[in-house]
Amino acid sequence: MFGRKNLVRAYVWVLPWSLSQASATVLSRDVVIVGGGASGAHAAVWLRDHGKTIALIEKQNTLGGHTAVYKDPLTGHPLNIGVQAWMEYLNTTSFPTRMGVSTNGSMAFAPVTTKYVDFRTGSPVPNYIPPAAADNTAALKKYLELCEKYADLLIPGFFNFPSPSMIPEDLTISFGEFVAKYNLSAAVPKLYDATVMGVGDFMSVPTMYVMQASGVPMARGLLGLGRAIVPASGNLHELYERVADLLGPDVLYSSTVSSSTRKDDGVTVTVHSVNGSETQIAAKRLLIAIEPTMTNMAPLDMDSNEEQIFGTMKYTTVYAGLIKHPSLEKGTAYVNTVPAAAPSNYSVYPSIAQVGKIGQQVGANGLFVFTAVGTDGDTPESMKRVIEKTIDSMVANGTIPDTNGTTNFPIFADHGMMHSRVSAEELKSGFIQRQLALQGKRNTWYTGAVFSTGYSTVLWAYNEVLLPKLIEGL
Repeated sequence: MFGRKNLVRAYVWVLPWSLSQASATVLSRDVVIVGGGASGAHAAVWLRDHGKTIALIEKQNTLGGHTAVYKDPLTGHPLNIGVQAWMEYLNTTSFPTRMGVSTNGSMAFAPVTTKYVDFRTGSPVPNYIPPAAADNTAALKKYLELCEKYADLLIPGFFNFPSPSMIPEDLTISFGEFVAKYNLSAAVPKLYDATVMGVGDFMSVPTMYVMQASGVPMARGLLGLGRAIVPASGNLHELYERVADLLGPDVLYSSTVSSSTRKDDGVTVTVHSVNGSETQIAAKRLLIAIEPTMTNMAPLDMDSNEEQIFGTMKYTTVYAGLIKHPSLEKGTAYVNTVPAAAPSNYSVYPSIAQVGKIGQQVGANGLFVFTAVGTDGDTPESMKRVIEKTIDSMVANGTIPDTNGTTNFPIFADHGMMHSRVSAEELKSGFIQRQLALQGKRNTWYTGAVFSTGYSTVLWAYNEVLLPKLIEGL
């Protein structure tokens, strides 16, 4: 996914290059990292700080992964897309501080009128009543207590996850059952709006995966007990710009792995860039910092065990960005609400593919934020059609004014496959143990949300546990 020092250094385990590879750039490194998002970028800096040489392969032309920013053309102000803040967790600010990035900013929220709309038909759900503030707070406090009870098993990673026979029932029952068991329904709409909508049919998945998506850091933030941190500039991507400056030519941008060989004495990867150039990298260790989907892992010389584990995982696709349409009303947020939720049934939510929310206007140019969730078969093009159809339906039903306008996407961020999960049966059969056993095999290590969670700050903490193990013996 997302220089040159010691270029002539060679290791006895480097495979001889074929004649067809003779024109390729050849690099030797201690660690090659695939993916330059929150976990991969942090890992690259940590490894450099610990005296290791690295090469970072990033498929985009910039670092940062789910952190994207759009500069409002009228005001010049940055608008964060995807990741909105760094949720406070342990030594939250150590990485931004290391990179010289301020953490003294704050998130600003303008007053907003919320309209509850069935996005399938475009019709309002006028008799829907959201939970009362006191009920929401009480339910969130109870949810936070439960998340904290199991936090050591789930974050920053599954290092302490129990054996199958010892897994607490709360973690394997569906989230719907968990909500009913502890009377948490008043907390669910807020959790859904924050991050849980990305899980898709979240009421039916094992509770531990909902806690991964919206656990201790988010619950604390929603209750005002933890900070939602942004730089003074307001631009979260500033961090990754600093990382890019530090790493310099050690990052191979707009590049992907086309093939690899992983053995007990080292790894080699062949990397192709969009400009057609080829780089051969020989390294002692490989760090995978992308979602280990079957597609992403295909060039990485999987063995049958890896195929079985990664092939079992299910995902949703998540999209975020800004839309502009003259019919969308300033100061209004539109929440996708199924009629069966009215007046106060907080256990039913839209099925995917769907637009979860068209949020309030941001910036000064009629821009509205959106979040959409698709199946693993959806694409940016199919999801744009879903969004366009949503707005057209609201116009047709008189929910928003008819202005003869069209939907524009100033920025459309495809976050790809997210929120990995397996069934309760798989968990009880030892899936997490099999997943953890992959660490270090064939000199390959894994970081990222599949092995931790999606919060940047938790991923950074996870790396600080994982990476010392990775560099043992280097």
